[in-house]
Amino acid sequence: MNKPKFIIGIDPDVKKSGFAVLDVNAKEIVQVEALSFPDLILMLNRIYIDNRLEFGQPKVSGVQIVIEDSDDTTNWHLPAGVNTRAAAAIGHNVGLCHATQRHIQEWAINLGFDVKLTKPLKKEWMGRDGKITQEEIMQFIPGLPKKMNQECRDAALLAWNEAGLPIRIPASFYQKRFSMENLKNDALKEFKEKN
Repeated sequence: MNKPKFIIGIDPDVKKSGFAVLDVNAKEIVQVEALSFPDLILMLNRIYIDNRLEFGQPKVSGVQIVIEDSDDTTNWHLPAGVNTRAAAAIGHNVGLCHATQRHIQEWAINLGFDVKLTKPLKKEWMGRDGKITQEEIMQFIPGLPKKMNQECRDAALLAWNEAGLPIRIPASFYQKRFSMENLKNDALKEFKEKN
């Protein structure tokens, strides 16, 4: 396939999946939202129909879909101290998430999209469980909404990474974030919340 004009990043989830559309040439996320499974399928159908009408093609061209592979267990972990019941609930949720991923993948392939499954990206960010925070992602992807949920951030990151665009955060961001004054303020805030 030629270089895509658009890359769609999808972070599958049971309730609402992250969905982000990257305009590769403009280096801009043009759409990002959390979609229920039916809404995500309707969105893929709309993109499929619009693409076919515009280009008169039997298959979708210029659009690549990148889906986080929930079947890849290299990044899976069970938090310490979790009892059997909680572990079973986590496993059940992972299974539901995997089923969602498989259905999205099958539907997109059936429509003729170029679909790629990708390993979950390394979790080396400042957020909970090493996930990327809103403040971090806004350092290198311009024009994002000021508030997004984790699935939306992950979908945008998937598309950005697939395009090979730079993921660079200025050192000054972390220096400011971890300054002594900010650390004191965070500790004080946490203390007040607990008491």
